[in-house]
Amino acid sequence: MLFESLATKNRVLRTVGVIIVAVTAIVTVSVTNEPFLRAQVPQTGVTPKVHLPDESAGIDGVVRTLISAFDQYDIVALGEAHGKFKQESDLRIALVRHPDFAKKVRFIVVEFGSTTEQATLDRYIRGENVSPDQLAQVWRTTTQAANGNDIWEYPIYPEFFAAVRDVNSKLPADRQIRVLGGDPGPGDNRSRETAAVDVIKEQVLEKHGKALVIYGTAHFYRSLTKDYLASMGDDTGIVRTLDIDYPGRTFVVIPIGRLERPRPVAVDMAPDYQKFDRALKTQVRPVLVSLQRLPFRDFTVEEFLGRTLITCRGSDGCRSVFKGSTLTLGQMGDACIYFGGGADVVGRR
Repeated sequence: MLFESLATKNRVLRTVGVIIVAVTAIVTVSVTNEPFLRAQVPQTGVTPKVHLPDESAGIDGVVRTLISAFDQYDIVALGEAHGKFKQESDLRIALVRHPDFAKKVRFIVVEFGSTTEQATLDRYIRGENVSPDQLAQVWRTTTQAANGNDIWEYPIYPEFFAAVRDVNSKLPADRQIRVLGGDPGPGDNRSRETAAVDVIKEQVLEKHGKALVIYGTAHFYRSLTKDYLASMGDDTGIVRTLDIDYPGRTFVVIPIGRLERPRPVAVDMAPDYQKFDRALKTQVRPVLVSLQRLPFRDFTVEEFLGRTLITCRGSDGCRSVFKGSTLTLGQMGDACIYFGGGADVVGRR
């Protein structure tokens, strides 16, 4: 009887153990299989899902949601369309001017500033006297300017620096925001994305800080086609690289709106923005929505981001890197800011 009781007891314990293991496995899968909108909580190792409002409408609504994202994330990667949407600039300036921004965020990393002109940028952002010609060296010494691209000559970029400078003028020295140039300047032989990742890691994450990172959206895509990745060398994406050492710490926001077909591309898929308009309750633009929310999650990348990234490699001529791809918006980022199908374009100086 004793041996029978012990055997019965052991069987029960083994059964309970199996049940515990099974329940643990189910819980683990339910948590770790949430592919997006996750925030790492080191104390528990759990990565809970961040709940976004169904629709954050208008610049003020979008700003509030972006600031709240810093409660769960260390990095908010705010993609930009390089002046294609006028409201992008208004949104960025409203974000840094919001009184809660400087309470949570100490760093801003930008593509339109070079690593070698960091001292000049620091002096300007602190409020010191810097001439317009000196300040212009911050963006004119980037790799993009060196390659003949004058994109940073749009007035929206110096206007952004001026807005941060103004915010800092009202803050004590120990609470001021520092703007970091992430693009390698003369003498910095790192690749563009390697330099950006190094700046973010060394100046922000390793110091347990939080940063707003502003770069062209393609630098933040979480998924890319295999053929395109194979052609990129070491630059396979800023967020993709950060996620290796700092998983779950970055919140990716993608802008979506009207973009003209790139000139080198003869034929592509014209986006049907009415799909967004019909799915949204609000008619206010811009509006931020989760890319894990249906139907936006399943919209195809080829249709809505196809004009953001092209390649002229191979015998097919110039085409979208997403041509024929089955990738969806839900695989690219955590949220999108929809500017509408008739978004205004920013003018040059």
